[in-house]
Amino acid sequence: MSRLRALLATLRIANAPSVVSNVWLGYILGRVLWGKGWDRIDNLHVPALLIAAGLLLYFAGNLVNDWFDRAWDESRRPERALPSGLFKPRTYFGAAMITAAVGFILAASVRLECGLCALAIIALVTVYTHFHKQTLWSVVPMGLCRSGLYLLGFLASWPAWDHVRTSPETFHVVATVSTLAVGLFCYITGLSLSARYEGMAHPPPGPLVISKALLILPLLAMSCWFMPRYPLFGIIGIIPFLMWLTLCLTRFRRPIPRYVSALLAGIPLVDFIAAAPLALGPPSMLWGTYRNVLEFPHLTVLLILPLIAFILGRLLQKVAPAT
Repeated sequence: MSRLRALLATLRIANAPSVVSNVWLGYILGRVLWGKGWDRIDNLHVPALLIAAGLLLYFAGNLVNDWFDRAWDESRRPERALPSGLFKPRTYFGAAMITAAVGFILAASVRLECGLCALAIIALVTVYTHFHKQTLWSVVPMGLCRSGLYLLGFLASWPAWDHVRTSPETFHVVATVSTLAVGLFCYITGLSLSARYEGMAHPPPGPLVISKALLILPLLAMSCWFMPRYPLFGIIGIIPFLMWLTLCLTRFRRPIPRYVSALLAGIPLVDFIAAAPLALGPPSMLWGTYRNVLEFPHLTVLLILPLIAFILGRLLQKVAPAT
């Protein structure tokens, strides 16, 4: 394996498009829920900084994970960069610290709340890295890391705290973003449960049954706020995810590494369940005025980005493994 391909495999570059999709949905969700509108959309520098921060935090987590697992990988994944001697362990550790620090700085440069969210993600990465080989419940911090990307983007639109305390919409806003975060959390924990057994010829059936149940829950969590108001757009959002999940559970279910890679590619389709009604529903959530998706490029991006991220992620899996 070349050094470049080994590094891309360490960074799990095939999963990077899904990080972009997660942060962008969180950012747009914040603007919609707080009624910010699109006349002053920060000229894209705010979401660009947050997306860069999310990617750097994700890369930092992968680097430190491979650094921590280097002894385990020597016997089970000798093709990886550190066991094969392509990179030195201290290089990975140093790179992880730098990328995590820069990711935090970029998030904090947007606003303090985003920086605090980045610190929380870093803490969860640390917990997961230390415990993921020891306990089944390590999938929880993994899921929280991913759902934290929604929060990272969402907090960019967080209003002054006095407004939060007095706004009658606060409960609705918090409930909506929390529900979507739970949907992504369920999908990631279900996926992570499956990934724990990718090296086994005959994995235990119990955790795999639980993982399948968790993978299905986003169908409810991601759509529950939109289906009553915009059932057609809710169905449009559900269809790509449901089709891909069906393929994962049938055509791609064996071997487990293939199954896990397919599930990883499907992360942006979880976003699309909520993105479709957010982009297409007239009016959306707290907005009181009609707007057409074609009149707002940011909503157009919201609609197509998850689909592009899905396709790009699947293509990048041919360049470097996603797990």
